[in-house]
Amino acid sequence: MHAALQPLCKPVIFIHPERGEPLPSWWSTAKTFRGPFGDRSFGVPHSLLGLPAGREWASHRKIVALLFSRRSLEGCMGAIHASTEELAKLCEAGGVLDLYPLLHAWSLDVIGRCAFGHEFGALAATAGGEACAFTAAAALLNDGMVKHQVLGPLAHLLGWLPAWARPRYWRRVEAARRLYAGTAEAIVGRIRCGGEASGPVVSSFCATLSRAAWSVEEVVDEVVGLLLAGHETSSNTACWALHLLATSQPQQERCRAEVDRAFESAEAKSEAAGMSASSTRLSLGELESSCPLLLGCVYEALRLFPTVPTTPHIAPRGAQLHGLPLPEGCPVSPNKVALGLDPNLFPQPHAFDPERYARGEHGPHGAALATFGAGPRICVGLRLAETELCALLALLLRRFEIEPAGPAPREWCAVTNSPRQSGLSLRLVPREWGKG
Repeated sequence: MHAALQPLCKPVIFIHPERGEPLPSWWSTAKTFRGPFGDRSFGVPHSLLGLPAGREWASHRKIVALLFSRRSLEGCMGAIHASTEELAKLCEAGGVLDLYPLLHAWSLDVIGRCAFGHEFGALAATAGGEACAFTAAAALLNDGMVKHQVLGPLAHLLGWLPAWARPRYWRRVEAARRLYAGTAEAIVGRIRCGGEASGPVVSSFCATLSRAAWSVEEVVDEVVGLLLAGHETSSNTACWALHLLATSQPQQERCRAEVDRAFESAEAKSEAAGMSASSTRLSLGELESSCPLLLGCVYEALRLFPTVPTTPHIAPRGAQLHGLPLPEGCPVSPNKVALGLDPNLFPQPHAFDPERYARGEHGPHGAALATFGAGPRICVGLRLAETELCALLALLLRRFEIEPAGPAPREWCAVTNSPRQSGLSLRLVPREWGKG
């Protein structure tokens, strides 16, 4: 058990369960979840991201979970592949690239297509060195998340001030939120008036939520909440996974061999059906059944470079750890960094080994580290994160040899753990075949 300090000198207890020992049962309940901002904090969407446990949260969770059903994920594959192929196209010239901003834009475009049914154009703008309003707004929102954490309960006070009296920075953050909210509102309006009969908008998360008995504000808040929860978490995990593959060539070759077999099988099916093999994409089922090492890469990245290092829950009255009473209301979080390097849980813990997941060391969806949380408040979009990351790794391994270039990326942690300050310099060498 370890204590640390959080904003406004709130003590945080970090727990480190022994091998096979589960997290305390009270930690995994919905009521102990501590959202990153609290309920109704200024500028934060009233969504699953911060709703307290109760009937409203349960109702939202039930509907939002439908967005990540298998059927829905299969419908997302076209959007995921389109963004991933655009990224691969930008890398075809080869040479040394800083992948951090490109992956940041890739993840944003995936969310734009899947959640909003809208083309944000983040990748194209980033590659061209041009400004993109959606990219700038996302950066402001993510930075605002950090400052919300620092301010703690004081962030609520901002909502009491008239707009003109708020600090200029927070007016900019609110304008960034309105950009995404306005985009979602327009989509909801078109869907509900029957203005969209087909196309990406109709299959988007925004459209699905529009068909629920929710107000426009509820739909918009939930979609913006999904953006905040899923953007940097996915792009940063992609960065660390590619860094690990680049610096472990034997593991990269094993993963590539798996990917090549999956593509060759899918291409043979395409040719048998009279379709072009060069445009073959792996389906959700093919990714899951033929590429288990890719999922292992994702969870090894999340173990060695935890994207969300802390997930604090609130100790209820009477909570104990090893017989020691805890103060009611005290934040408690698994120590993911220490757990990920615990040799009792992960033999040779510093080694990057994608087979750990198949051996069960990580547990289902990273349960050993509470990678995506635990219990009823486990991340609702974890299956989408797994899918888009595996699709990304599959295509890049198919088309490129990935090598380290320049200094190793440095961890920089605010709300999420990223190589934001150092970047991610990699050399992508196009392969002679499999370019698609």
